[in-house]
Amino acid sequence: MNDREKRDFQAGLEADVDAFLRGEPTRRTFIKRFGQAMGMLPIAGGMLGSGVQWALAQAKMELEDPNTPLGKAQALALKASSEGPADGSAFRAVEAAKQFAGVNLNMTYEAGLQGLDPRNFSGPLWEQLTGIKSTVVELPSPDMYSKPIAEHIAQSGAYDILDLQPQWTPALADGGVIAPLDDYIAKYMNMADLEDYHPLYKALPTYKGKIWGFFDDGDMFALYYRKDIFEDPKLNEAYQAKFNKKLEVPKTWEDYAQVAQFITDQMAPNVYGAGHFRKAGSPGNQFDFMQQFRSNGGMFFDDGMKASIANDIGVKTLNNMIAANKASIPGNEELDAVSLWVAWLQGKIAMMYSWPPTGRMSAGYSQSDKAISFIPQSSIAGKVGYAIVPGGNPEHAFGFNKALAADSANPEAAYLFMQWACSPPVSLARCMLPYALRDPYRISHFKSELYGQLFPSAPEYLANLNASANVGLLDPIMPGAQDYQLSLDRMCTSVWAGTDPMEALKTAAAEWDATTENLGVDAQKGFYQEFLKLPGATAANTVEKLGMAVKL
Repeated sequence: MNDREKRDFQAGLEADVDAFLRGEPTRRTFIKRFGQAMGMLPIAGGMLGSGVQWALAQAKMELEDPNTPLGKAQALALKASSEGPADGSAFRAVEAAKQFAGVNLNMTYEAGLQGLDPRNFSGPLWEQLTGIKSTVVELPSPDMYSKPIAEHIAQSGAYDILDLQPQWTPALADGGVIAPLDDYIAKYMNMADLEDYHPLYKALPTYKGKIWGFFDDGDMFALYYRKDIFEDPKLNEAYQAKFNKKLEVPKTWEDYAQVAQFITDQMAPNVYGAGHFRKAGSPGNQFDFMQQFRSNGGMFFDDGMKASIANDIGVKTLNNMIAANKASIPGNEELDAVSLWVAWLQGKIAMMYSWPPTGRMSAGYSQSDKAISFIPQSSIAGKVGYAIVPGGNPEHAFGFNKALAADSANPEAAYLFMQWACSPPVSLARCMLPYALRDPYRISHFKSELYGQLFPSAPEYLANLNASANVGLLDPIMPGAQDYQLSLDRMCTSVWAGTDPMEALKTAAAEWDATTENLGVDAQKGFYQEFLKLPGATAANTVEKLGMAVKL
């Protein structure tokens, strides 16, 4: 295909996905061209091409020194899988899976570091334990949603296990792309394992009273700050003199901008007060807007399912973000997530908020593996503190569920791998891998003494992630969520370029209403009402406010 044909093809694919979500017929002949466009095999033979086979061929088990914390966690995972306890979910899964020896499971993962875990650790270990092979299918983030739909429409049976963002569950469940796990759970799982999930994450794979996967990645935002800067006597004296109050880690977004600006004024160009990934689509501004908007009291939609963002709360949120930008490192609006990490690790900024790998990178733990060579060694190890983001309601941005593809030819074997990989001992070892980007999500992860030994401040890091989950907010879980969020990203980017905040909000609200109408107002209203029932859907129904906060 030439560039024009590829553009036309992509537009057609997007139209087919939208039609699928509305329950309308799709053009299976068009979908069959999908494999050809991506350079893969024809649909009839499956869509897994030579690149995927390479992923299988490269698989090998890499175990750490058994005297290290990670090595000890891996040894415990192996023991739980092969010796028991006999009622443990890991042991049960392995014993039941041995009957499927020789089967191959195709599992999707986000392209990049995420796939290293099943290639280098969990996949080879599972094969050693059960004789079941695995093929890692790496997909760019948007394709992790569209390709399973395309394969389901084509009835190719290409995938067995899907890594999915929680926001996609309702659409894929209603569309028959994924299968419920309840019967398998009742047959194989130690039910106590479900209670080990932090309450914010436990409900994420549930929909219409059924369980559609296992949650597997605690992508919780947190604030990371330079303790040495906040404890500096001269800075504290100057801040007290200027504002008549103590220099503290900010608890409001207004204080955040004020503190960041003060540090920039005092320490630039050596250090700036803050930094943010503000570049459009990298990964985008939507997460920051959503957490601040809701902590300010905002609701995404009104009772009639009209967008409810173009209001004073929306303007306040954008103005706070603008103030933070002005107080930040030069080029802030062009930073992506990785370049922000680079600036932070080089000691160029005093505060940032992002995903949990930030803490592991700050301590220098992640860089102990060659796969993390794209970021520098940490110059701030031992100088970093952890806090809940200003406003008190951090975003749980992205995250992953492991889901069972409804068209899998090996559904029971696929389920058993998911149960095993997400069981407490195995998931702990996976979350502790320096190169993988899986983040703690089980209560036993937050309490783990072995994880707490990975670096000196790891216990404080884990405690803050747990505390953040207690007050955390979820991405909207409903069809069209990506379109709503892309509108927010475009909105923020236009404001950085000079658009009036209210005008930008009105444009985004109109785009939201168009998305809602395209997918069906009544249907979207139903999905949104289901979302509002989840802990963490709003600042008024966090895990903590529902009386379910986890105390370590």
